[in-house]
Amino acid sequence: MSSTDGEARVVQIYPRLSQDTATYCPLQVGAVDTARTVIHNAVVTLGLDATKTYSLLEVRRAGREETLLEAGERPLERVMLWPPRAHRWHPQCNGYYFILQDQHANNGGHQAENSSLCHDDLCNLQTVTEENILEALRQRFNRLKIYTYARNILIAINPNKFLPLYYNPNYVKMYEKQPLGKLSPHIFAVADSALRAMLSRQVNQCIVLSGESGSGKTESCSYLVHCLTSLSQKTYSGGLERTVLGAGPVLEAFGNAKTAENNNSSRFGKFIQLNYLESGVIRGAVIEKYLLEKFRLVSRDPGERSYHVFYYLLVGASKEEQQQFHLLKPQDYVYLQQEDLHLDDVEKLGREYKRLHQAMEMVGFLASTKNHIFSILSAILLLGNVTYTQSEDAEVLDVGPAEVLSTLSNLLKVKTEVLVKTLVKRRVVTAGAAVLSQYTLQEATAVRDSMARSLYGALFDWIILHINHAMFNRRDMEESVPCLSIGVLDMFGFENLRTNSFEQLCINFSIEKVQCYINRHVFHLEQEDYVSEGIAWRTINYTDNSRCIRLISEESTGLFALLDEESNLPQATDETLLDKLKQRHGDNPSVLPSSHREPTFIIQHFAGRVKYHIKGFRQKNTEHIRPEVISLLRSSERAFVHHLVASSPEALFRWGVLRATIRILTVFKKLGRQRAESISGRRGSRKAFFEKRGSTAVGRLSSNSLPLDFSFDRSDEHPLDVFEDIFVNYEKRKKNRGSRRKQLIPKNLVDLHSLRHIVGLTAHDRTSKFIFHPHRSTKPPTVSTQFQTSLGKLMESMEKAEPFFIFCLRSNNGKDLHFDAELVLQQIKYQGLLQMVRLKKSGFSAKYTFKEFVEQFRMLLPKGATMRPEHITELFEKMKLDRTNYQIGKTKVFLKEKARQLLQDKYNKEVMHHIIVLQRWFRASLLRMHFLQKKDATMLIQRNWREFYENQNRAATVIQTAWKSSLKKSKHQREKESNGSENRLGRDSLTKKELTRQQKVELSPNRTQQRSGSREKREGRGSPPPLTRPLSLPLDPKAKEEPCPGPPKASSLQRYTDVEAFKEKAEKWRERLSEGERTDESSPEVQRRHGVRKNEFQHKGKSVSVDELSKVSSSGSDSSPSTNEIPAETDGSSFSCQSRSCDEDLGPHGSNNSQLTTPEKIWFLSKFLRKRPKYPPVNDCPSSKAALTLANYTPQPYNRPTQETERVGRNPTIRISRATRALQCNTSLEREITDPNELRKLDEFLGNQVNELQSRMKKLSPTESVFLTATMQFRETIKGMYSVQKPQIGYKDLMKGYENQVNTLAGSKDKKTEVSLVVNLFQSMLDGFIRGELKRVESEPVKATKATKNRRKKAACPNSPLDHLFSTYQVNIMQSCDLCGSYIWGMEKAYMCSACKLICHKNCLNKIITDCSTRCDRKDDSVPGSLHFGVQVCVLTSKANPVPKVVELLLIHVELNGLYTEGIYRKSGSTCRARELHQILETDPDGPCLDNYSIHTVTGLVKRWLRELPDPLMTFSLYSDFLHAVELPEKAERIRAIYQKVEELPPANYSTLERLIFHLVRVAKEEEHNKMSPSSLAIVFAPCVLRSPDVNDPFLGMKDVSKTTMCVEILISEQFRRYNEKMQNIQQLEYAEALAVSQLKLRRQNTLIEKPSELDVADHSDELERTLIDRIKSIKQEKVDLACGLPDLEREQSDNDNLDSLSLMSSDSLGSLDSEGQ
Repeated sequence: MSSTDGEARVVQIYPRLSQDTATYCPLQVGAVDTARTVIHNAVVTLGLDATKTYSLLEVRRAGREETLLEAGERPLERVMLWPPRAHRWHPQCNGYYFILQDQHANNGGHQAENSSLCHDDLCNLQTVTEENILEALRQRFNRLKIYTYARNILIAINPNKFLPLYYNPNYVKMYEKQPLGKLSPHIFAVADSALRAMLSRQVNQCIVLSGESGSGKTESCSYLVHCLTSLSQKTYSGGLERTVLGAGPVLEAFGNAKTAENNNSSRFGKFIQLNYLESGVIRGAVIEKYLLEKFRLVSRDPGERSYHVFYYLLVGASKEEQQQFHLLKPQDYVYLQQEDLHLDDVEKLGREYKRLHQAMEMVGFLASTKNHIFSILSAILLLGNVTYTQSEDAEVLDVGPAEVLSTLSNLLKVKTEVLVKTLVKRRVVTAGAAVLSQYTLQEATAVRDSMARSLYGALFDWIILHINHAMFNRRDMEESVPCLSIGVLDMFGFENLRTNSFEQLCINFSIEKVQCYINRHVFHLEQEDYVSEGIAWRTINYTDNSRCIRLISEESTGLFALLDEESNLPQATDETLLDKLKQRHGDNPSVLPSSHREPTFIIQHFAGRVKYHIKGFRQKNTEHIRPEVISLLRSSERAFVHHLVASSPEALFRWGVLRATIRILTVFKKLGRQRAESISGRRGSRKAFFEKRGSTAVGRLSSNSLPLDFSFDRSDEHPLDVFEDIFVNYEKRKKNRGSRRKQLIPKNLVDLHSLRHIVGLTAHDRTSKFIFHPHRSTKPPTVSTQFQTSLGKLMESMEKAEPFFIFCLRSNNGKDLHFDAELVLQQIKYQGLLQMVRLKKSGFSAKYTFKEFVEQFRMLLPKGATMRPEHITELFEKMKLDRTNYQIGKTKVFLKEKARQLLQDKYNKEVMHHIIVLQRWFRASLLRMHFLQKKDATMLIQRNWREFYENQNRAATVIQTAWKSSLKKSKHQREKESNGSENRLGRDSLTKKELTRQQKVELSPNRTQQRSGSREKREGRGSPPPLTRPLSLPLDPKAKEEPCPGPPKASSLQRYTDVEAFKEKAEKWRERLSEGERTDESSPEVQRRHGVRKNEFQHKGKSVSVDELSKVSSSGSDSSPSTNEIPAETDGSSFSCQSRSCDEDLGPHGSNNSQLTTPEKIWFLSKFLRKRPKYPPVNDCPSSKAALTLANYTPQPYNRPTQETERVGRNPTIRISRATRALQCNTSLEREITDPNELRKLDEFLGNQVNELQSRMKKLSPTESVFLTATMQFRETIKGMYSVQKPQIGYKDLMKGYENQVNTLAGSKDKKTEVSLVVNLFQSMLDGFIRGELKRVESEPVKATKATKNRRKKAACPNSPLDHLFSTYQVNIMQSCDLCGSYIWGMEKAYMCSACKLICHKNCLNKIITDCSTRCDRKDDSVPGSLHFGVQVCVLTSKANPVPKVVELLLIHVELNGLYTEGIYRKSGSTCRARELHQILETDPDGPCLDNYSIHTVTGLVKRWLRELPDPLMTFSLYSDFLHAVELPEKAERIRAIYQKVEELPPANYSTLERLIFHLVRVAKEEEHNKMSPSSLAIVFAPCVLRSPDVNDPFLGMKDVSKTTMCVEILISEQFRRYNEKMQNIQQLEYAEALAVSQLKLRRQNTLIEKPSELDVADHSDELERTLIDRIKSIKQEKVDLACGLPDLEREQSDNDNLDSLSLMSSDSLGSLDSEGQ
C-alpha cells in the first residue's frame, strides 16, 4: 500500500473477469492513491495475470453508467462524492461501486467512454472544432475534471457542487512551483504561475475571471485568493494573510445574494489587489468595489432573496442578540416578504452566522463594532415596516406604527421627533431661508426606501474602508519601497433577467469592457505582433465588441451621456430619455428595434440580446443620500453612525481625536483625586500595621525596610529576598515569554495619514454625502459617471499588468451536477473559445528580441556572434529544431513551448559543462601551486640537512683532534709509552673506538651506553666512559655566561685526563640510571628559579595561593594524591620534569634533546632548532614541554640535595607539580563519562571550588586569574554537553581541552610559565573528583538512567502522531477532512500538518495511521547500512541517538581541541590524511584516534559529511521558503519566519541542525582567538546545509548565494544571542544559589538551642532552612533546564502569534465575546 496521506479507507472492488474470482476484493485506499495503484493492488490480491492490462470503472446509480478512471485519478475522490451511506460500505445493490475488468473486454454493452478527446489541453486536439471542444469538455466533466487548459488559458465549468479533496491544502502544495501544464489542470496552477511570473519578471500580474452569472466566478475568486495567501503564508505566517482571508466571507455576506441562477451571486464587482514585496511575501492588499446593487434591498424578482447577512442575522442570532437588536422573524419584515420565502436551509444559515462572526474578528472588528453593525442592519429592515397613512387633511401624512418608530430611534440613537420629521417633510435651503414641504404618499415611500438603500450603501462603504485599513501596510505610502502586485478581477456576470433595468445595463457594460480587454490581449496584440514581424501567419478573426462599448459610453452621444443630460433636466422623464435614445441611435446595428407598446430598448451585446426597461433609469442614476437623512444621522448619539455619513472621514477623525483627548484628561483628573483621597485615608492604618508587623522575628524576616546587604555576618537579620529576587525575576521573564495575552486593541491603529491614503484609494465609488448648502455650485456626480470613472481607472491599472485569463462556464440552468451541452456550446460561441484555441495552437508562446535572445543564450552561439538572424538560424539548424516550432521575424525570435524547452535544456547543459571546465582548471592550478610549495619546502629541508651534516662532521673532527692532542700532552701517557708499547697500542685502539661511538651519541645515546657497559663487562677492565652525560651541558650558548655556584670551573677536556676519576664518575652515572635519575630540572639553577617563586608565594602572608586550593580539591574526595600517593621530595623535585620512565615514553623527542654532549654540536643544534616551530606534546603529560625549555638550563654537577635543604626550601602549600602529573598521567584520566548526571556533578564540583577560592581571596595573582577564567570557560563547555543524551567523553579529552584554554588565556610569553602550574592544579582537582565518583559508583547500586525528555515541541497541537507537524488551521473555503471525508466548513478550526498539508478535524487525529509524507524518514534500501557518509540523515539517527554518531564525534573533538585555532573552518587540512580518516569513519566511527590528525583535517570532514548528504539538512523542499523568509523587510519577521521553517524540518534533520548551529555558536563565541565570526561561518556552511534543488539551472544557485548565507547567519547570530542570554540567566541563578548556600551554612552555624523556651524559635529556624533548601533545589533544577535548552532552535512566541492564535477561536466562544463587548 502506497498511501502516505490521509486515512486508509476500505474500498470494495468488484471484478468482472472471465475466470472465477472472489465476489469482491476489499482494499485499503488512501487519499493520494491513484487508479493505477489500486489496480495493481487488486491484481496482486486476486492473483491475476500481471501481464494483462486492466481498467477500473466507476458505476453510479444514475443510469448505471460506467465511467473509466484514468491511471492518475484518485478513486477515493469519487467515493467522497457518493451518498454518505455508500462511503464505508458500497454493495452493488446501492448502485455505487467500482469494477475491475480486462481493458479489452466487452461486457453487455456497458462500454467505458471514449477518452480520445479527453485532453488536459484543448490545443492537443487533432481537429479544433466547436463540437470537439464541447465533447472534450463533456468527457472531462463526467470524470469530475472541471478544469481544462488552452495553453495558458484556463476553462472552468461550474459543477454546482463542492468537490472534496479538490481544494485541500495538499493541492496547493502539489501545484507549487510546477510549470503550467505539467500537472492536470487546476485553478491553483494559474495562481502559482502568476506568482512565479511576477517574481521572475518583476512585473505586475492580473487574473481576469470572465463568465455569465452562475458560472462560478465568485468561488473561483475565493480559491485564487486562498491559494495566493497560502503560498505567501507558507513562507511566513503573519496576521495579514488572515485578514485577507477573513475579508472574503465578510464581503460575501454583505454583497452576495441568492438569485434564480445562482445561490451565491455577487451583486457588486470587486478587484482584489494583493501587494507583494520583491521576495514574494504579501505586504498589503486593497479591495475596490464597483456598483453595489442597492435596489435589491427593497424589491426583487420572484425566487430571489436579499443580501445574505439579513438571513444570517435573523436565523443565527441568539436570544440575547434578538432582544438587543429588536429582531423579528424574516416573514415579519416587509423588505424580506415574498411569496416563495422558504428558509429550508436554517442550519446552514446559523452556521454561516457563526462563520461571519469569526471572519469579522479576523479583519479587526471588535465586539462593540459588530453590535453597531447589526444594529444598523436591524434598523434598515425596520424601515421597511414604516407605514404611511393619509390623514383627513390631505396635506399631512401619518407615520407609524409607534413601536416601530420607537425601536428605530433606539437602534439609530436619534430622537423620534426628528426621525418622523425626516420621513414626511422635505427641506429646501435657499440663500434666504430653509423651506419645509410635505411629501406625497408616493414620495414618502420613495424617501423611506431611499433612506434604507443609502444607509446600507454607506454601511457597505464603511466596511470596505475598514477592511482596507486592516490590510493596509504603511510602506505603501512610501514611493521608495518597490512593490509588485497580483490583481484578481471578479466583475459581474453577464445578466439577462426577466426585467432588466439600470443595474443590468451597468453590469453588462462592465462585462463588455472586460471582453474588450480580453480580445485586445488574446487576439489583437498577439496577431499584430506576428504581422509586424513579417512571419508566416494566417489571421484568425474574432468578434469585436468596440461598437457596443461606444454606443454606451461615447462622450456626447452615448447612452450614459444622454442619461446624464436628461437627469439634469427637471422636466425630463424616462420616456423622453427613451425617445432621445431611439432618435440618436436608431440606425446603430447594436440597437435593435423593440415593441412600441413597452418602454424598452434592446442592445446587441457580445453575449446576446438584452431588453432593458427604461423605467427608473433617471432616479437610479441620481441616487444619493438625501440631505435630510444625513442631518438625521449626524444628530445620532452613536459615533459609529457619524462615521457612516461623514462626507470627510479625515475631518471626522481629527474631531474624534480632540474629543478623546479632552475625555482622557477629565478621567485622569478624576482618578487622581480619588487616589489621593484613598492614600490619605490608608496612610495611618498602614503605619500601624507595619509597626506591628516588624515587632516579631517573622516580621523582621519578611520586612523589606532594610537595604539589601550581601555580606554574611548578619544572616539572622536578612530576609529570604536577598537571593530570591534574582530567581523571581528570571521566573517572571520566563513566564512573560510564553504568556499569551489577548490583544484587545487592534494592531493597525488609524492615523490621519493612513486614513487619507485609504480614502483616496476607494473614493471613486463612494456614495455621495452632501448636506444643505445654499451656495453650492457643483452637483454630485451621477452614478453612471462614477461607474465609468471607476471602470476607466480599473482598466488603466490592468493595462500595466500581464494578464492570465480564466473563462468560467455554467454547466446547466439548474443548480445540480449536470452537463447541458446546448448551454455550454452557446457560451463557447459567444466567448470565442474556438478562435482562442486555434490561436494558441498555431501561435508561439515564447518570443525574444534578437538582443534578448543573444544575451539569454550567448553560450550556445559561436564566439563573436552578433545579433544577426543568420547566427540564430545557424544555431537552430545545428540543434535540428523542427521548422514549425520556431520562426524568425524582423526583430524577434518566435518559439513554441517545445522548442523553448529544448533550447533551455541545451543551454543548462552547456553552462554546466563550462562550470566543470572552470572547476577542473581551478583544481589544477591549486594542485600546481601546492606542488611548487612542497618542492620549495623539500629543497629547504635538504639544504638545511646538508648544512647540519657538514657541521656534525666538523664537530667530530674537532673532538678527535682535541682528544689526540690531550693524549700527546699527557705526561702519564708518555711514561706508559716508554714502559711498554704493547699496552699503549691496546689503549690507543680502545680510544679510537670510543671516539667513533662519540660521533653517534645523538643518534642513539641509550644504545651507546649499553654497548660501552657491555664491552667493559666482557673485557673485565675499566675504560673511559662515553661522553654521554645527559643534561650536563647547556643547549643555549648564552647559558655559559651565567655564574654557577660550586667548585672551580674546569675545562670539559681537562676532566678526562684523570682516567680513575673518570671511571668513578661513570660508575656513579650507572647507579643513578639504575635508580631512576631525575631530569635536568633538578639542577641547582632550576631549583634557584623555583625557590624564588616559592619565596614570592610565602611573602603573601595570609592570602591563599592557588596551590593551597589543591588541599580543597583533595578534601572533596576520600583520598588525596598529594598525601597518600606522592612521597615527600627532598630536592625540590616537585618542580622538576618527569622521571626517566616518562622520558622513555616520550620517544626520540624527549630523549635526543636531553643527551647532547659536545659544545659545538649543542651550539649548532640550539641555533638550528631556534628557527623551527615548537612541536606539540606527544603524549598526555604536559611536562613533555620541558624539552623546549632545556636550552635555558645552566650545566651543574648532578648532586642530590639533603633532607635538610628540602625542608628549608620547600613550600608546604604547593603539592601539585609536574612530577605529580607524571606519575598520574594515565591513571584516572582513562575513565569516560557516559552519564549526563556525572557532567552536572563535575560542573557543580568545579563551581564550588571556584566559589570557595573567590570567597577566600581578596586579590588574585596572575596564575589564579588564569585558573579562574579557564575554569569558568571550561564549565561553559560542560554545560554545552548537558543536552547530549548518551555522552561518551573521556576525561583525557576534557583535560586536553582545558589545557588548550589555559594556553590561549596565558597568551604572552611572560605567562607561559604559569600554564603547567594551572594545568597541574586542575588535574589534581579532576583526579580528586574522579576518585570520589569511582567510590560513589562502587558503593551505590546501579540505577537505570532516565531518558532525557524530548525538548522539541512538535506543534501547537497536543497530538502530533507519526512525524506530522500539526497546528491549528483556519479554514477559509469549504474543504474536506482527509481522514473521515466529511466537510470542513468555512471559518471552522481544523488541524493541518504544515509539512504534508494533511488536514483533518480535531477528533480525527487519533485515526491517523500513515506517516507524514514529507517529514517521515525515508530509508533507501539500496544504501548499505554500515555507511556513514552520503546517506540520508534519518538512516544514521534513532530515538536514542538523535544526532548521527560521526557528527557528534567530530563536533565534540573540535569543541575540546580546536575552538582556539585560528581559521578553524576556513583552512583545510592534508588531503591524504583527510582521505585516510574518511575511509576509517565511513565504516567504523569508533575506530580512529582523532588526536592523531590535525584539527583542520577533522573540520574538513565535518564539512564533507554535510556536503555529501543526498538531501541537505535544510531540505530541498524548504529551500525556497528559507530564501523568501530572508527577504522579509523587518528583522524580527525574518527571524520568526526562518524559525518557523526550521520547525518543519524532519526530526532527524532538525536535531542534527540544532546540534550543528549550537556548535557554530560555540565557535563564534571564541571569535577573538579563532577569527571566525557568524558571517564567516555562514559563508563556509551555507553551501553545505542549504543547497539549491534545481541542478538544471546553474545560475539560480549562484544568484541565491547571498540569501542562503544570510539565512544561516541569522540562525547563528540569533542562537548566539539566545546562548548569551541563557548563560546570563544561569549565572544569575548560580549567584542566587551561592547566596542561599552561604546563608544556610551561616544559619546552621549560628543556631544554638540552650533552653526549652527556645524550641519555638528553633522550629521557625527549621522552617526557614527547609525553605532555603527547597529554593536551592529549585534553582538547581532551573539551571539544569536552562543548560539542557542551550542548543534549542525553538521559535519564540510573539504578539502576532498570540493575536493570530486568539483569532482561531472556536464557535463556542463567540457568545462570551459578545457579552464581553456589551
